[in-house]
Amino acid sequence: MNAIEQSRAYGAPGDHRHLSCQQWRQKYVFDRYPHYAERLAEGFLAIARRDGNAAGNRWLRKTCKQLHVGPFRVTHDDEGIRNHAEAQSLAIKRSHDELIAKATRSGGSELDAAEEALRLGLERVEIHEIDPPDNKSTIRAQLARLEDAKWWRRKLRVLAGRRLEQLEREIGNVHRRAGIYCSNTTVERRKAQKARNHALLEAIEAINQHGQYYTLAELSELGLANPDHRRAELMLRIRETETEARRLGHIGVFYTLTCPSRFHPVRAKSCTRNPVYDGYSPRDAQRYLTNLWARIRSALAREDIGIYGVRVAEPHHDGTPHWHLLMWMQPDHVDQVETVMRDYALQDSPDEPGAEANRFQAKLIDYSKGTAAGYVAKYISKNVNGQQFVEADEYGRDMKSSAPRVEAWAAVWGIRQFQFVGLPSVTVWREVRRLTEQQAQQLAAWEDATNPGRKIREFMAQVRTACNAGAWDQFLRLMGGPLTPRADQPVRPWREWRMATGTDAERCDQEIPFARGSYGDRVEVTYGLLVKGAEYLTRFYSWTMRPKARNSAYDFSQRGSYGGGAAADPWTRVNNCTGIDITPRQPDPQTAEQQKKHYQEWRSRPEVRAEIEAEQEEIDRVRDALARLLAPPPSEAVLLPDEYMPPELA
Repeated sequence: MNAIEQSRAYGAPGDHRHLSCQQWRQKYVFDRYPHYAERLAEGFLAIARRDGNAAGNRWLRKTCKQLHVGPFRVTHDDEGIRNHAEAQSLAIKRSHDELIAKATRSGGSELDAAEEALRLGLERVEIHEIDPPDNKSTIRAQLARLEDAKWWRRKLRVLAGRRLEQLEREIGNVHRRAGIYCSNTTVERRKAQKARNHALLEAIEAINQHGQYYTLAELSELGLANPDHRRAELMLRIRETETEARRLGHIGVFYTLTCPSRFHPVRAKSCTRNPVYDGYSPRDAQRYLTNLWARIRSALAREDIGIYGVRVAEPHHDGTPHWHLLMWMQPDHVDQVETVMRDYALQDSPDEPGAEANRFQAKLIDYSKGTAAGYVAKYISKNVNGQQFVEADEYGRDMKSSAPRVEAWAAVWGIRQFQFVGLPSVTVWREVRRLTEQQAQQLAAWEDATNPGRKIREFMAQVRTACNAGAWDQFLRLMGGPLTPRADQPVRPWREWRMATGTDAERCDQEIPFARGSYGDRVEVTYGLLVKGAEYLTRFYSWTMRPKARNSAYDFSQRGSYGGGAAADPWTRVNNCTGIDITPRQPDPQTAEQQKKHYQEWRSRPEVRAEIEAEQEEIDRVRDALARLLAPPPSEAVLLPDEYMPPELA
């Protein structure tokens, strides 16, 4: 007997005027959400057997309520999201036009009309329970976002993904005996999203002033979007910070912070429903840990105690986040730091079972057993791509299969996995690494033109030497050492408002023609670095985007992303290491012929052909969409249609 049939044993019979409990569950729950019906029935039974029929019904009502946001149902597919986003943007645009027409007739101002339209638009945003535009932006910029279907689509996709994943957690689909870390549904959604993103990157080219061009997919592989580069940079920074900490005589401690039991939907060992779970999402748990850490740092600051290191947020098997912190400090502060952290970690629900043992843990780094970097290596690997260091996670799952699930978990919940504390800006590190030896002549010409002074030139040369050698410990020393406030660090990013050029500058009605983004906001860009107040340009290339031409015959002499061309340098964030030979090797004729044969055999497989054809179809669809997006607007005014609301979303 399945769960739905078993649920019919609960509840009083109805009459001709009222539905019975069984009829209500069937009509408004099981029939409305057939994909989740059986698991919803299992959740109902788990609660009804313990607390009675009414409690089970309340749980069903509360759970299903999360699937509705105003008139929008999050279980709809992506086409439904697109339609609803278009409907909301058109409705706000129509009300704005009507308010402008009314203001014109009555002698009012367009600004008053915009304020009223924004108020009405924000009411729609509140109904949909999504984050509104930043109120620091101008009224027109906020309204421009609300009138854009793409803005609504992004917000609704995020909302739908999180609501559906929370439903999966509520009905018991996320734990180590089912979908570990996140549900299989979210893993598949993330996989499809990454495929769409890759197709989009493949369909767009970037071209610089020297005529060198690359697809955005090629460029993304050169930066931190490449998980190998991301993992390498993280481990470099941790290892070199440890080197500097040991030089200073500081002590390293490995801490773990977890959430109270009410944040966990299932029990750790049995994977059964946790009776004290209070419906919190992983974002709620992350917010709890963030607030806890803020209180701890404030308490330590009041005692004039400084700590520095790295924080890693990762999921328990049920998707609830916990934190690992690798921190260094002065030897005489170790006991006091542990006392403060333990006290704050146990302020919430200190008497619940297992709180003393699990909510806070501290482990002194024992260098006779390994380095501090070795303590966090497996957590870095698990949260990036599962490569190197260890083969399995703490639940015995293969790391290569666990890592994509952790990445999908972080993506759907918007959780920042890694954060460094008390260390200099990594933006400065990456900007300096743009200035490789291939830009030495351009840098010298810049210094001759700006004349920053001998001391600044010498200091910049030291910083460049450290960064290009991958010596984070030397860079850390040059930036003032650990715990140096950002305002006191000698090098900072150089950011300015971008100036409008060409026809945009001619249309600008301001004395200073600032460039504007698609929503009317001024655009701030990074030009380089401020080295003790002196401006240093690090970005010597200007790039423009264009749709990739179909079946174009490329001049590969102009493409440097795989051949080590000069244009790859400004896009490279991590792999500008010196001393590595990346010159392509030409195999001997016999090996080349064998490789060609293996490639043709692989290419002729039916599953490979199907995958290539599907990817090409996706690229074609993206390219066609880009062509429509970049097409010039029609010359004649187009009347806006009435608000569109698909029948299934009404």
